[in-house]
Amino acid sequence: MKIICPAKKNTLLFFVLFFVFAFFDKAMAASSMSLTATPVRLGDDFSISLSPGEKKQVQVKVRNGAIDPVVLESGVLDFVVASDGSTPIAVDKSQANNRWSLASWLTLVPAEHKLSSEELATVNVLIEVPKDALPGGHYAMIYHRPINASTDSVSGSGISQRVGTLLYVTVKGPVNESASISSFDWPKFLENGPVNFSLNINNQSDIHINTKPVLKIYNLFGKQVANIEVEAKNIFPKSERSFSGKWDKVWGLGYYKAVVEAAYGSQGKVMTTTAGLFLIPVKIILLILILTLIITILVLSIKKRKESKIIPSANDLQINSKTNDEASDDSEKKE
Repeated sequence: MKIICPAKKNTLLFFVLFFVFAFFDKAMAASSMSLTATPVRLGDDFSISLSPGEKKQVQVKVRNGAIDPVVLESGVLDFVVASDGSTPIAVDKSQANNRWSLASWLTLVPAEHKLSSEELATVNVLIEVPKDALPGGHYAMIYHRPINASTDSVSGSGISQRVGTLLYVTVKGPVNESASISSFDWPKFLENGPVNFSLNINNQSDIHINTKPVLKIYNLFGKQVANIEVEAKNIFPKSERSFSGKWDKVWGLGYYKAVVEAAYGSQGKVMTTTAGLFLIPVKIILLILILTLIITILVLSIKKRKESKIIPSANDLQINSKTNDEASDDSEKKE
């Protein structure tokens, strides 16, 4: 019979309780943070376009995915975009830029709701555009958070202690639409592909733009050999955003010209830039040249040896001539 000492029992019990509590702690944390807001973005497709003084009502939804019921508070904040051009950062009224501000135009009904597990709440959002509103884009974040809970971050796309929907409103009127490709990173020389590329687009418009760059590649003779579509992205006013892609061609020989075209704005404006690439497999070409030279030398050497065996040398001709002369002298003496 195997005896387990009390010390070992206590140690085993400690580890069992540790893992049990750790498991329940993680489960409770996941349970308390299961909020989902939909849609992630509203109006980014320019679908909410209003005139100064106009009103419009839209709806957003929030779901409680936790096991326990939760009391939620809904509110609005303006936001700015981080340096990556895509991450929204909520700001309060004192930090908001009135040129792009939207939060003060919004009224939420209801602003508070109690949700059971898996229950979905609908929040009515009333947009009231001031009569003196500046034409162009205006942006805000509609957030939902548990009351008396910490607010770690705002997320526009899913599960977080505080979740939200990004709202885009376009005020009608004369709008400046101006954007440009600020940089295009395209290699000038490569031995082989694939060819990776990237570009930055700067939006100086009064409104966000949505653009989908297209890369067209032409060979030395002007024939188009590739057409690469890059993922479409929104770019907020007075900000810059990066795009990237890849040309899958591995082997090539010669000069290739890359032309980037990116359409944007309501008037169908197009940004464009070009760059050149020499795609030359130098190592392979050198290897072929070296092998060709070696083979040529070997062939010439073999041919020379064969010719030396067939054609008698000058010394042999002289010896044969002397031998013939001596033989002629001997025959004359005999006579």
